[in-house]
Amino acid sequence: MVVRLKLEQAIKSYELLRKQREAELERLRSEYFNQASEIIEEILRVLGELEKKEPPKDVDPHLLRVALRERDAYVSTLRRILGGITSMEELELKLGEISKLHVGHGRYLIVLFEKDIYRVNGLLKELGEIYGEYSLKIREKRLPDLDVARLISEMEKVGKEISSMEQRLGELSLLKKELESGKSSESPELDGLVKEKNALEVKLRTLQTEARSKASKLQKPLKRMRIPEAAPFIEDTSYILQRPEEFMELVRKVYPSLDREAKKAADWLLQNLPDKVQEMAEIEKQIALIGSRLESARKSVAAREESLKATEEEIKKIEYELRKLRNRLSSIEDELERELRVLEEVFGEKIER
Repeated sequence: MVVRLKLEQAIKSYELLRKQREAELERLRSEYFNQASEIIEEILRVLGELEKKEPPKDVDPHLLRVALRERDAYVSTLRRILGGITSMEELELKLGEISKLHVGHGRYLIVLFEKDIYRVNGLLKELGEIYGEYSLKIREKRLPDLDVARLISEMEKVGKEISSMEQRLGELSLLKKELESGKSSESPELDGLVKEKNALEVKLRTLQTEARSKASKLQKPLKRMRIPEAAPFIEDTSYILQRPEEFMELVRKVYPSLDREAKKAADWLLQNLPDKVQEMAEIEKQIALIGSRLESARKSVAAREESLKATEEEIKKIEYELRKLRNRLSSIEDELERELRVLEEVFGEKIER
């Protein structure tokens, strides 16, 4: 039967166990540092004796000078190293330096003070063994640095951010569809207004051309008559569209003097120009109205396109942030999974998640 621990219970139990282990580790540090301190004091005592010890007699003067110089350096260096050790952590840092000193001290020194050097070396070796034993027990007692509760909290926080962003992304995607749908519906309407406006403009130009064409047949006769009020018309036939009543009055005035061909044009103008001018005025009103609608529709399309562009840009940003958050969530989940496996190893039981 597989025993299972609930996750919340496992976290509390682990925190309690970690506090217990920290207390045990502190006790180990104190115990082993006391032992290490005794050895250090003994080394310092031996160094004091070595420093004062008289060298053997009948030693070569050159050898003696070198050996004494090496002794001074050896004693002062080792005192400096050992004097700075106030904890097992500092002992760990100093062991490498001690090892280098042990290997590199002078060969003449050991010739003259062999017994003392071997005594110091033995104590240094003992100090290293004490630290090795301490280090092994610390590794056995120390628990891995787990932070399951923080990872769960962070995972929930990131999950909420993802959920919120996914909701926003859904809203923006719906808005994008609405804007695209509105754009699609506006395009035919816009095209229709453009076509309608173009058709009216063609019709207006046709009516204007027809009226001016008829009127142009009276330009030469009026020019020959040298009538002053006919001058604007003779210069530009569009005058008949700007001042139709004045033009018709002029036509009636000169009508008896016109030849047969000119009278036919005059008859058409007298019969049709008022209606044509009115029709053209109505068409111009329609063109102006459609132009206003067209401008409004174009502004609406432009605003919709701008809104669509802004929406698409926001969607891209949210999608980018979502990818980062999902990667972050996956990383947290992997880290949590590793820590839970360690937790299961610590308790020797499966964790119910």
